[in-house]
Parts: sequence; structure tokens; C-alpha cells
Amino acid sequence: MKLKYSETFYSAQGEGKYVGIPSLWMRFFLCNLQCDGFGQKDPTDPSTYELPYETIDISNIKRVIDLPVFDKGCDSSYTWAKKYRHLITDRGVEEAVDELTALLPGGKFVHPNTGQQVHMVFTGGEPMLKNTQPGIISVLEEFDKRNNFPNFVTVETNGTKPIGDELADYILEKYEMWAGQREWYWSISPKLWSTAGEKHEKAIQPEVIGEYAKISSNGQLKFVVNGTEESWREVEENTRLFREAGCNFPVWIMGVGGTFEGLVQTEASIADEAIQRGYNYTSRVHVHIYGNAIGK
Repeated sequence: MKLKYSETFYSAQGEGKYVGIPSLWMRFFLCNLQCDGFGQKDPTDPSTYELPYETIDISNIKRVIDLPVFDKGCDSSYTWAKKYRHLITDRGVEEAVDELTALLPGGKFVHPNTGQQVHMVFTGGEPMLKNTQPGIISVLEEFDKRNNFPNFVTVETNGTKPIGDELADYILEKYEMWAGQREWYWSISPKLWSTAGEKHEKAIQPEVIGEYAKISSNGQLKFVVNGTEESWREVEENTRLFREAGCNFPVWIMGVGGTFEGLVQTEASIADEAIQRGYNYTSRVHVHIYGNAIGK
């Protein structure tokens, strides 16, 4: 099997429940959404969009890490836009796991000095695409063969792609049966029309998220809002739909901003509003720590 991915890196988790946890990342290529509305003056009016990922000259760019973080549109558009296809990595499973292992301290998911568990994070793009799910399994199986199995796995997903039987069975066997010792964690970020410019009927799939929750009861719903009343209304309405579908994951709110400059403009007011409304708030800690950098 060949894996198509944009980057691998070792860094602290920057969002949600596991902020600060050492994490090994694999960012798969391709996504079914574009989220061009992020950071735009009017996310609901595509005719006004500015999209630097489309206009940037990348003729001299040879590595993903040399790209800037885009302040408008999806901040990880390099993980799905065809323009960046020449930058992706296309490797077999064993070679990809070699690359991942080399990033781990001591080559293990348990830190050799402290015993701290390192989390494995699959992100994108969209890691729950039908053709990508077998890649997740193959990576984990290869780690298992090497007696270096990650006890904690997070999948960062937009929550629109159904889970296949093969992945569902794998999670139940390898993680849910080991409750308390292992954890499969769904980090679901549904995209809102008022912030991402993705229409409700495409971006909001309660039945899909309900199925995720049946397979693993561990996870979070993570909404990006811009502080408008419409964005808050969407959070409330979509959360209700997810609850009705059987997903009771806690809700985390993030402010819009792929870059440090964009994030800090509204972060304080959105954080205050989130906790007043009874939601958790999460910053994008990696943006504060590392600034506008890919691979952190």
C-alpha cells in the first residue's frame, strides 16, 4: 500500500482537551471540503474571497515546511489543493513508519526518561476519506508489528465521511476492548457556513458523527466561530442535531485565525462569549508558541 501525505512531525497538541500533550502527527493529503470562507470579510459571499493559496508563486518551493501559513481560506490548503500535489510524500507503509519512528524520542511512544505517553494524531486534509482509512489501519498495524503500538490515537476530522466496517472493527478490537489502557479519540471539527463558507447540507452530517460516537465514546466537537450571532446560532443548532444523533461529546470553541495576527484580533472576546454560553474554549496554542509556521 502507498500512503499519500503532506507531512509528519512531532509537536505538542495545540487544540482542545489534550493541549500540550506530546504528539506524533501524520497529515494525509486530500479533503472533501475547502473552507475558503475562513478569514474572509464575508465568509458567505464567495465573490469577495481572497485566496492566497491560489495566487502564491510556489515555483521555488520544494518542501511543505517552506510554505507560509495562509491567513485567508483553509490554513492547510496545501494538504488538498492540486497545486501542491508535487510536494506530497508518496511512500509505502514500512518506509512511512520508519519516518514516523525517527521523530519519536527514543523511537518509542513512551518517552524513555519520563514514561510520558505520546499520542498518535492522524489529520489532514481529511483522514476519514474512504481511501485513506485503510492507510490509518496499515500504519497502526506496522507499529504493532514493531512492538511500538500507540495507546492513544486522535483522528482530526470534519465529521462528514462515514466510518468503514474495517476501521470500525479495528477500533473496537484494538482500543475499545482495552478501555482505560488505550483510547481512540475523535476530534471533530464541523464546518460552519458563517465562518468556513461550507453549506450546511454538505458540511453537517449528524448521522456520520453519531456512528463515530457508537464506535468510540471518546471525543470532542470543536467549532471555529467568528463571534457573529449567526456563528453562535449555528453552534447551538448543530450541537442539538449531533446530540439527537447520539453524539454527546463536549463542545470546544475556537476563534478564527490560521496566523497569530489573525487569531489574536478576536480571541479574547470569543473566549469570553464561549464560557458565558457554557462551552469550553480552546486557543490554538501552537500558533501562539511557534507563530506562523507549518509543521508545528
